[in-house]
Amino acid sequence: MVRNLGNAILGVMLLGVGVASGAAISAEDRPKELDAALQQVKRDMLSLNDKLQQLFAKDEQQLESISVYLSAEPDLLFRLEKVILSLDDDEVSELRFHDSHRRALKMGGVAKVYQGTLFQGSHRLEVEFLGKGEDGKLVEYRERWSLEQSPGRDGRVELHLDNARFRRTPAVDMRVVD
Repeated sequence: MVRNLGNAILGVMLLGVGVASGAAISAEDRPKELDAALQQVKRDMLSLNDKLQQLFAKDEQQLESISVYLSAEPDLLFRLEKVILSLDDDEVSELRFHDSHRRALKMGGVAKVYQGTLFQGSHRLEVEFLGKGEDGKLVEYRERWSLEQSPGRDGRVELHLDNARFRRTPAVDMRVVD
């Protein structure tokens, strides 16, 4: 929406420049008309600027920050290789795990998967986990959740990996932390 609005503003500015330059050609004949036209363009641009300031202020108030973290049980049998995070069908993060990262998770550490902003309202969070199961075979596992981004409340989401019943893929629990 902001991108389209920026294009509209550019069009209005170019139109204003066109009107001003067209009026400049006949400036020798009608200086008072040119001055009036330029003053009107200035007023229009100031009015448009005020409306844009209000719109951007409104949009900024609707944005809230979000952070997504990953934690795991110390005895996790799934060997995590990569996590891909998507918000509202857009991939926003891809995090690869090395041995040092996996050791840190087993010792109770957390990994920051994503930090950014979202508009208030309902969103779709999708996470894809790639790694090796207990049998050593490559596993791709995907989970989806709905996430509600509330006004005045930063979203902190923890994705917690635990052993699944069949020990081939992890069980994932999503928690919104206050």
